[in-house]
Amino acid sequence: MKKILAFALVALISMSFVFAQGGSETSTTSVVSESGFNTDQVLTFVIPGSTGGGTDLATRTMGEGLQRLYGLKINYQQMKNTIGHTTVKNAAADGNTIMLATAALLTQYVTGNSEVNPLEDLTLIACLDDNGYSVLAVPVDAPFNTFAEFVEYAKANPGKINAGMPAAGSNTFLFGKLESVLGIELNHVECASESDRLTNIAGGFIDIGVVSLGNAQSYEKAGKLKVIGTVAGNGVTIADSGVALGDNYKTLQEQGYSDCYVLCMHYIYGPKGMNEEQVKRLNASFKAIIEDATVNEGLRKIGHIPLWHDLEESKKIQMEEYNTTVETAKFLGLYAL
Repeated sequence: MKKILAFALVALISMSFVFAQGGSETSTTSVVSESGFNTDQVLTFVIPGSTGGGTDLATRTMGEGLQRLYGLKINYQQMKNTIGHTTVKNAAADGNTIMLATAALLTQYVTGNSEVNPLEDLTLIACLDDNGYSVLAVPVDAPFNTFAEFVEYAKANPGKINAGMPAAGSNTFLFGKLESVLGIELNHVECASESDRLTNIAGGFIDIGVVSLGNAQSYEKAGKLKVIGTVAGNGVTIADSGVALGDNYKTLQEQGYSDCYVLCMHYIYGPKGMNEEQVKRLNASFKAIIEDATVNEGLRKIGHIPLWHDLEESKKIQMEEYNTTVETAKFLGLYAL
């Protein structure tokens, strides 16, 4: 009798365990099947960038959409680029930790300033908005008033135009791409922050620098600089900004320089080894986020161009941007792999 009772108890416990497991699995599947997010847990959204910067603002704009559309609770973790990238790399591959990353992820890796390989150490979830327009600004008394005149002057005076840029940042690669494509040589002057570049352009201490669309308009209106063009993604026009601007703001492609564009996209990444089905659902969920009117408008207000790409297209764009970064790094003598 005792043996029968013992057997029955074991069977009951085993069945309870099976049903508990099945119920838990069904619950998890149902939560994930709708959006790819574990809506019963807090999402850690890593921000690899400074407070108030483009990545910070874009992350929080998308985060607001995630909270509103999917009811997510979000823990924003802000940190320096490399630390942020490493944090996501080392996180559990359960979909509870993601980040919005920019070209810094690629440039830091190919220049040897980070060990996080974007192609192998992370899971690409989606390629999203274009980082927008890089405005080429020059002093008001510069000996060139258009980009064509700038190119002509640069070819006649190799190495004499002082271009302000970080030691190894996205603007460094932008100027490297222009030098490579146009066959010109600039004198690279370290001028890392946009505020420094604005001050030095207005004071005539550097001859050209990249600034944001908003600051370019303000400083131009105040008579502190001239704008000779913008650099954006392939096929992007200044009209895509939604702002009425003069011809001097046209992209270099619009001005006839077809190869003068830069890929500078925002990507959503998670840790390596994420479940493929979950990644597909997350990718689709970010489509809804980007198409949301509030999120879309918020991204445009900070100068970004809201876009969404499926996984296949996202991987193609990522590889194109990576290969271009490698080529430019080699041209600049910064390649370290």
